[in-house]
Amino acid sequence: MKSSWLLPNLGRLLALLAIQGLVLSDISYNTAGYVSILVYPLFILLLPILTPVPIAVIAGFVAGVLVDIFTGTLGLHASTGAFSGYARALILDRFAPQGGYTGKEVIASPAYFGWQWFLSVSSIFFAVHLLWYFSMAYFTPAYFFNKILPQAALSWVSTMPIVVILIWLFYPKN
Repeated sequence: MKSSWLLPNLGRLLALLAIQGLVLSDISYNTAGYVSILVYPLFILLLPILTPVPIAVIAGFVAGVLVDIFTGTLGLHASTGAFSGYARALILDRFAPQGGYTGKEVIASPAYFGWQWFLSVSSIFFAVHLLWYFSMAYFTPAYFFNKILPQAALSWVSTMPIVVILIWLFYPKN
């Protein structure tokens, strides 16, 4: 991992936090929390490929805490961000090229792997993120089929087009 990874990732985090906190959190409030468009997990997904799992978990936790400060959710996003930092490694391992990652692929973006790979990885990543998010929001399996799953599905359907648009607009290369 190069020492020049900090500034692009810090800039990405701040931009995604601004979008999440200033624009997209209003959508969640206007739909009574039933649909939540979450783009800050892109920060976690777009960390350098070879980022060690503990660093990804800490980065996800910090990003989640910052979103919690914006939204007043007291640890909900922190828990989800930390979990996503861990799940990221499992998902990336599952979709690793034959022979593994070489380090030439700096981040998990279409610039390095193509759109089909990116859409597969990001779809699973965001589905896992949203399922954990709503599971922690309700914190009981009793609501899994009547609240958690429908809200996660609606939020996933609402989030993925925004993710694709953001990646297409900014097409991160490092």
